[in-house]
Amino acid sequence: MRALDGAVIDGLGLPGVALMELASRGVAEFVREVVPRDARILVTCGPGNNGGDGWAVARWLHGWGRDVAVWSLGEPTTGDAAIMADVARAAGVAVVDAPGRPDWVIDALFGTGLTRPVEGRAAEVLRQLWGVPTVAVDVPSGLQSDTGELLGASVQARHTVTFGREKVGMYLLNGPRACGEVHTVDIGLSAGTPDEELAEAWVMEASDLVAPRRPWNTHKRRMGDLLVVAGSAAMAGAAVLACEGALAAGVGLLRLVAPRGALPRLGRLPPEVMVVDGGPGDVLSALPDVGELERTDGIVAGPGLGGGQPLPPAVSATLRRWWQEASVPVLFDADALVATGPVGPELADRRVLTPHEGEATRLLGADASLDRLGAVRRLGERGTALLKGPHTLVADRGRVTINPTGHPVLATGGSGDVMAGFIGGLMARGLSGPDAARAGAWHHGAAGERLAAQREEGWSASDLPGALRRRATSRGT
Repeated sequence: MRALDGAVIDGLGLPGVALMELASRGVAEFVREVVPRDARILVTCGPGNNGGDGWAVARWLHGWGRDVAVWSLGEPTTGDAAIMADVARAAGVAVVDAPGRPDWVIDALFGTGLTRPVEGRAAEVLRQLWGVPTVAVDVPSGLQSDTGELLGASVQARHTVTFGREKVGMYLLNGPRACGEVHTVDIGLSAGTPDEELAEAWVMEASDLVAPRRPWNTHKRRMGDLLVVAGSAAMAGAAVLACEGALAAGVGLLRLVAPRGALPRLGRLPPEVMVVDGGPGDVLSALPDVGELERTDGIVAGPGLGGGQPLPPAVSATLRRWWQEASVPVLFDADALVATGPVGPELADRRVLTPHEGEATRLLGADASLDRLGAVRRLGERGTALLKGPHTLVADRGRVTINPTGHPVLATGGSGDVMAGFIGGLMARGLSGPDAARAGAWHHGAAGERLAAQREEGWSASDLPGALRRRATSRGT
């Protein structure tokens, strides 16, 4: 956003105060729509340009006959903000010395430039106003807009009206909770530098998704033959969930390789799944070599595979060969993630790894929760990386895509196993790794939303495949 601002202000010569006028008008129009006509509105203004936006919002609302007042942390420190403060005062906007307890707050204390904790008088006011319905201007005060970290005292907004483009921090760490519902105002930045040169990340939209087609004259072998390598005596359910996810993706043929010790716990395995003997014992002891995979259109390996213990050396070695050499699409999850590594460009679109933050931390040797963007980019050197969690991230050739769908009902054991099977099924049906990962993240999150719309508690991972089958059709390929 700073680069886009500079391209318009410095490059095209449009005064910054003109952009501030556009931005404030957008916020004021949103407030006029959502805040009751008789509400007492307080605009809290900081000393920087975010505060200048707030002064201008107050002026618009005052001109429309709203009951609005400004509380300011101090006199403006930028020229544009000073202009807006002077104009608001001249227009008759009320200024108060103490914030009191209004009906609604317009938060314009600190914006995207915040780099240090909110303390002192500003923190006191934020605590005093906690719980009052709030519309945040650009970003909620206290939210670090690049990382999603909360710096000291902060705002938990009901709505955030942001300018030009959403900020990455809105999707990371505490960002989603701090922002509430996010609304974007166009302030004319598209005339500046193209987004492709500047974007830190991209947000998926339904129109971006690709779905495999089912031609009228097809048959089961053309719909993908997927091999799932999953399960153990202790975690046989992971294999069942992965297979159910693959069937929800519409795969034509499905085979499961599982150890004999897991067979007594596979009673819920769908009857469509063919079971391949994975050898004696409670965990797999051996796997087919790369040369024996000609019949397969895709592989999913890892869910429940080790039963909580390290994989046998022979299994780990074969998985590494699959990752480095197999010509078919491969997805590794859970226990198989240790076998992933960098691959050449000829295989990158056929390799997907799907860790959660704990697994990503072990793979990278650094806490992935502190820098999800950096973590998924590093993992993306191994293929297409999908980092699970609230607002799942997908990295493909350095480009990071943020999934906007999801709900906390997905925070349950086995949810990731269903996703792995679903994405693997899409790959076996012909989607590239990046397209399958993005579609899988989106539909998995949307399935959680559909379940939550019925009730917000009591769901398990076993309910997800049914919700996935009710997904809307996406753009075909």
